[in-house]
Amino acid sequence: MMLPVVAALLLTGTHAASATEIRWERNFEAALKKAKAQNKPLMVDFWADWCGWCHRLDETTYVDPNVVRLSKDFVPVKVNTEGGRPETLVALKYGVSDLPTIAFISPSGRLIQRLTGFQGPGQFPRVMAAAREAATQVLGWEAAIEKDPRNAEALVKLGVAMYEQEAYEESRDLLIQATRVDGERPVDERKQVRMMLAIIRHYEQRYTDAEALLKDALSLRPAGAHEAQILYILGRTYKAWGRFDRARPVLEQVVQSYPESPFAQRAQETLVALERKR
Repeated sequence: MMLPVVAALLLTGTHAASATEIRWERNFEAALKKAKAQNKPLMVDFWADWCGWCHRLDETTYVDPNVVRLSKDFVPVKVNTEGGRPETLVALKYGVSDLPTIAFISPSGRLIQRLTGFQGPGQFPRVMAAAREAATQVLGWEAAIEKDPRNAEALVKLGVAMYEQEAYEESRDLLIQATRVDGERPVDERKQVRMMLAIIRHYEQRYTDAEALLKDALSLRPAGAHEAQILYILGRTYKAWGRFDRARPVLEQVVQSYPESPFAQRAQETLVALERKR
């Protein structure tokens, strides 16, 4: 009675266990092309031969029926971090420093979610479901920007999402575009965008740019919930810039004008540190 099934498997070339296995791609660029063609996010398993927990994922989590079922919503691809220069560069691009690392990436190559360490079959389906939900949003924003590069709402939301994933270069570029076209967006959102962009510029040591962005944010009316934080970041920017004479009055303003804000205490601590430098 089993002969017809065996014959069918031989004719189709399908492995008998394929229904309970994840169909992994082995080439990242090919997986990206497939993801674009199918409009699906990628699920990237970064691994190495020496990584025992990576093999443990293969033996447990990746054969779990729920995980296998959910994997069909993604284009799964394995990247051997020690497999050669192309794979090493992929790992470097996505900031992989520990193994195992699992990353969910949009078809455009944007990081949606990344987690490090072993994920058991009991918890990983929840991670996949959350990544799928986040991917739906990211792919929607990407499609909106592709249709209209001046879509301020999509630029802001995608820029914030990239910021939260610590993909700061991509966040910076998106938020810069947003500041050019967000004149009709809510004032509080415009303030937040400039503040986040200023933080990125601060850590790039582009202090002149950071100062201009923060002053622009403060000039927007009406004032909002971010005022104390914006002033605090401006004071910290002046401190990092070595312009202590500008830092002090800004930090004093935070302490005096927003005493109930959590940034008042931070500003006071920074002022004490500045006094020690005198």
